[in-house]
Amino acid sequence: MKLKKAEFENLRKRVQKISVDLMRHENKNHAKVGFPITNYRKCEIDGKPFYYTGSNIFLILVEEVLIKARKIFPKNFGNGNAVSVLHALNKTRFLCNNLKDAIRVYGNENFILVFDNENEEEENRILRIDLFRQLNKIRHKKRRYDFTGGLFHVLKHFSINNEPLSTGTDINNVETPTDVIKLIIKAFYLFSGKFDEDDSNKYTVIEPLDDKNEMCYVFYFEEVTRVFFLKTVFKRKIKI
Repeated sequence: MKLKKAEFENLRKRVQKISVDLMRHENKNHAKVGFPITNYRKCEIDGKPFYYTGSNIFLILVEEVLIKARKIFPKNFGNGNAVSVLHALNKTRFLCNNLKDAIRVYGNENFILVFDNENEEEENRILRIDLFRQLNKIRHKKRRYDFTGGLFHVLKHFSINNEPLSTGTDINNVETPTDVIKLIIKAFYLFSGKFDEDDSNKYTVIEPLDDKNEMCYVFYFEEVTRVFFLKTVFKRKIKI
């Protein structure tokens, strides 16, 4: 769907304000506070328009590079090592000579912000989806790392044509990685969720899939800026 200029101007102002608020709250010296109109996406889900925008690296990786990397380096996916996935991405579309430098760039402020309305209103909720929040070493596994938070953590639970999209081997087929983003948007904005009784920052949405299975979407709510962050999405058996 094409974005109107007025929509872009309204969203641009919201993105700037949110980014500055997060920067100050996280005590950072810099932040990405604006994106060109070419980085804005408008999509319709169940008849309702949604908007998202983000960094060049996030959009290019998700919309172009990931699909190519899976085909060129299939053994780098589904082996439980996040570094292997990032190595494949960097080899498919060159970012840095040194993989450590590429990993640092991938993990530095590469995200999208999602809106269900172009205008600033108190009831509007804002969702941030990072490529990944952290890269953590897996205990008792030498030189193996896992994605923590963000889209690449979620993608380990999804596949295309039964082939993994990230570190995991779960089979939940989608046509493109962007479809996973749309599933997250749909769950967050169109399904009812609830905050955890023991953790006021944890917000969970449950989507029934069939008689036996459900999809669980987990978000972190940052109270000061009132931005929700994607933590994980996974399929599980319905508790009886």
